[in-house]
Amino acid sequence: MILSKVPLLSNEFIERDKKSIVRPTTNIPLAIKGGIGSKIYDFDGREYIDLTSGWNVVNTGWNHPKIIKALRNQNETLSYAPPWCTHQGKVEMAEIMKTLFDDNFKVLCGTTGSESVETALKIARLATGRRKIIGFTGAYHGGTLGSMLASGLSEFKDIFFPQIEYHCYVPLPHYQKNNEKDYLSIIRNTILQEPKPAAIILEPIFTNPGIIYGSADFYLTINKVCKESGTLIIMDEVGTGFARTGKMFGFEHWPIQPDIVCLSKAISSGAVPMAATLMRSELANSVSGAGFSYTFGWTPLACAVAKSTLEIINEENLIERAKFLGGFAKSFLEQHLEGCRYVTDIRGLGLEIGIELNNDLNKPLSNSHMDHLTLNLRDRGVFIEYSNYTSTLLLMPPLVIEENELRQALNIIIEEISSLNL
Repeated sequence: MILSKVPLLSNEFIERDKKSIVRPTTNIPLAIKGGIGSKIYDFDGREYIDLTSGWNVVNTGWNHPKIIKALRNQNETLSYAPPWCTHQGKVEMAEIMKTLFDDNFKVLCGTTGSESVETALKIARLATGRRKIIGFTGAYHGGTLGSMLASGLSEFKDIFFPQIEYHCYVPLPHYQKNNEKDYLSIIRNTILQEPKPAAIILEPIFTNPGIIYGSADFYLTINKVCKESGTLIIMDEVGTGFARTGKMFGFEHWPIQPDIVCLSKAISSGAVPMAATLMRSELANSVSGAGFSYTFGWTPLACAVAKSTLEIINEENLIERAKFLGGFAKSFLEQHLEGCRYVTDIRGLGLEIGIELNNDLNKPLSNSHMDHLTLNLRDRGVFIEYSNYTSTLLLMPPLVIEENELRQALNIIIEEISSLNL
């Protein structure tokens, strides 16, 4: 087949995609040709301020020159090594990861966030001899069978898992949506009920449902009751890790001590798939057999860009940058959207911010309304996604975004929200 040398327009690529690629949705917002920093470009030459970071993947920005250099240099030496062998990059990266936690943690090398969560569930069950996992209604932890069952999305149940006797779910700490429920009592009673659970899995900030998090007491209660009952705490940091929230890891905001931490996405700036499952050393004895070996876990190429990613976070002070820009963005939005008819809440930590929108009946906006809003924003050069659990706009730009670019995007968002008339 002879391929045309003439660049095709975005819509043509999108239509060709739909004819050949199976997707869970027919909505393809962009055909991306390139990107740099906080900007991405389509095949028609249109420029967008990106407020997605590829869903918290390119925290260091699109095509950071240091990442590109690391890829080129490593590719000239060794791009792949089998998982049952070791190599310099794997050892060095594991040692670095331990310094980000403490010396009592060890790392299992993986490829994707779903894989990391799946690994954590296996470890929890093997280490405790228990089976039950506690999750949160509306949370999302991945697309493999085990990670789907640990998620609290209703569409995952019945078809994939006709029996869910080993899984139960507690409500997210979203006080309005869940009618001011007593979260602390619900969580305490669920953890203590028989049979005792192997683990509870949560995010420090539940991203997909709309940037949702609880009070300090929410996390303190989980920590206390889990330690008392021998229930392991699995912290899913796949979307919140690596400076996104103004801390290296999101759980550092809260009084909670995880036993297992799942990492992926921003660990390698999106350049090469990579994941890590960190666990307390005493849990490492549960890792045995073929069920814990991943063909592409921590290749030399992945380790090279992961090491560069951590260097960029440190050299460009991205933790403090996320904290500062996140504080600015929240204050700016609160100031200019105060009293706005449809704005219910503005919340977030660092550059993980949600603007929740409800209708006049205090119910989430329909997907069609949110689609219309994000399309208008895209037409004005702002690429953004939303949660349909709470109809919340999700502001998650690359951490390298310039303040003037962020301000420009915020002004456009404010204008579009203020002009809503549903």
